[in-house]
Amino acid sequence: MVVPLLAALAATLAVAWCLFAIAPVGPGIVLLTIVIWFALPGVLIAWLLYERRPGRAGAAWLVGPMWGYAASSTALLGLWVAGLRGPVLLLAPAIAASVGSVLAWPLVGSLSPPRFGRRDVVAACVLVALVSAIVGRPFARVGEILPAGKAYRAYFTADFVWRMAVAAELAKGESPPRNPYLRGESLRYYWLAHLLPAAEYRDIRGRASLEQLLLVNSLALGIGFVLFLYGFARQWVDEPFAVQAGCAITLLCPSFEGAERLFYIWHTHQPLDLLRTLNIDAVTRWFYASLPVDGLHRLLWYQPHHGTGYALGLSCVLVLTQARRPVGAGLIAFCGTLLGMCVLLSSFAAIMLAATTALVAAAIVVAARDWRALVTWTLAGAVPLALSLAVAIQLGYVDREAGNLVHLLVNPIAATNSVISIVLSFGPVLIPSLIAIVFAMHRRAVALWPLGTIILVSWFFYFFVDIEDHQGVYVGWRAGHILFTAFAVLTAYAIQESARLGTRGRRGVLAMIGIAAALGVPTFAIDLYNTQDLSNVEEAAGFKWTLILTPDELRALDWIRGHTPPDAIVQVEPFVRDAYTWAYVPAFAERRMAAGLPISMVPLRDYRRASRKVRSIFATLDPQEGYTTAAGLGIDYLWIGAPERQAFPELEQRLLTRPDLFRPIFSAGTVTIFFIERRPSG
Repeated sequence: MVVPLLAALAATLAVAWCLFAIAPVGPGIVLLTIVIWFALPGVLIAWLLYERRPGRAGAAWLVGPMWGYAASSTALLGLWVAGLRGPVLLLAPAIAASVGSVLAWPLVGSLSPPRFGRRDVVAACVLVALVSAIVGRPFARVGEILPAGKAYRAYFTADFVWRMAVAAELAKGESPPRNPYLRGESLRYYWLAHLLPAAEYRDIRGRASLEQLLLVNSLALGIGFVLFLYGFARQWVDEPFAVQAGCAITLLCPSFEGAERLFYIWHTHQPLDLLRTLNIDAVTRWFYASLPVDGLHRLLWYQPHHGTGYALGLSCVLVLTQARRPVGAGLIAFCGTLLGMCVLLSSFAAIMLAATTALVAAAIVVAARDWRALVTWTLAGAVPLALSLAVAIQLGYVDREAGNLVHLLVNPIAATNSVISIVLSFGPVLIPSLIAIVFAMHRRAVALWPLGTIILVSWFFYFFVDIEDHQGVYVGWRAGHILFTAFAVLTAYAIQESARLGTRGRRGVLAMIGIAAALGVPTFAIDLYNTQDLSNVEEAAGFKWTLILTPDELRALDWIRGHTPPDAIVQVEPFVRDAYTWAYVPAFAERRMAAGLPISMVPLRDYRRASRKVRSIFATLDPQEGYTTAAGLGIDYLWIGAPERQAFPELEQRLLTRPDLFRPIFSAGTVTIFFIERRPSG
């Protein structure tokens, strides 16, 4: 027991180091404890489902936390919609555990997972420590105070700042939440994953910042996802070290893009400093005009809520694989429930994973020739999924007047330079995965077929599905993450099976895997450096690598938060801030705009239409005309900062000529805030 205990101690110390680098000790421990509390119901539910044989129940600690967080968040949603606020919301996990236990009781012992032992404890603890090492430094530097101001590194400005905006809006307590980018609309976004941080922020603001709260939540969800990844891979790979190695290679060796750029720089005699100006995990997009794919390490940094969704959807494949035959309709209903929660947490991923689950279930029916099960299984899985869709629509996730946002077509970006882009994006795990397929064919390892289904569905979406207003690239990120998950399992399988070869063959296979992994390390190393490099304030393609909130802006933002009502409309000029500070007001001022240009919500046509009206306020030479438009849009405060001054140099002086319409109410150097009077004179 000494080695597992030492591994657990090392993992605990690594998590503690990361946690205390993010938040003060007291609030950090409280916030992490709350997330653990929200995860526990899933451990209980998984423990009930797994058969009581020695070593089997350990799987509950790997897959259960993600189930629990989703179930507790769903219970939290019910309490929130019912109008409950405050500490009573901590009852959500107890409700989830109670309801989940009742529903799971008829299915006790339905699943037969692999046997887990002490070596699994060591391997899992190593991966937990690895997650802390991956996210520790980047998380510690989010919102760091520098001499020039408060700094947020790209791409935290696109994903993390967006989550700040969502959580700040949810914390206001309205149900459904309002859209901070379009006055009068609901928040058209899958926001359930951010409800717990929002509820916490509503009650403990002042003791921990919104950034700290979200980062602690991200750390916990990242650990939960990697534990799930380990448990998922162990279903098909028996050797714990091989699974640990496969997961580590997938996280630390994501692509050949870094190696490709290093070769290019060496070949063209350019300075290495050029690497600081690259989105290194998007070389396929920047230089090959093809589909970008992010590695799973970026999932840990920027999008942990999607990781939760992936775990839920992939759990359906895991459950169907582990199910003791014959499979009953109850387990299918359980899978439908997992997918239903996935809809509320990561909606598009749910579409992909529902298709995967349906194919896996259909294959089981065909193999058993149990044709009657087609009807009962379809109904059992469809009912909870339909209920979740109804909830999503009721909560305003989707604009029902927007039309079809998902398009089936040959994605021209995915089809451009596809072979080289796929090799660059997935090479370090694609090569071991191809080796694994050869092993599987040679050994007739038919048990791996569910992984083939995941891969085929993911490639279909990669090439043939697109989401409106995302420049053809959104699906690549979701499909890529799911492919990486499947490739992690195959990489682990290749490592395991190589051990069965003779000395020469084993060394040859491991050498190929090792070389591929080594060529993937530069991408991670460059990305890790860049994502915490706040000294880089250079211009990129339409944005700066580091967003700096100047002291003037920070004073103005503090004034807005402290002196305006939570439902106030504070307006900047959306177009001049489009790709750089588009979430500026909702995230940092925690207020709504009459119109903005959010890159995370579709379709954009209504946002563009309203933003053009806002632009006319800044562009008009007639203050009376600008006032009429502003009042019509319900704007309470007009924010004039450096971008507005640069684009409209005469604007402030024109507004100052009509204090009866635009009353200057706050000024701090480069920022002036005007209050829009509601009863103009003259």
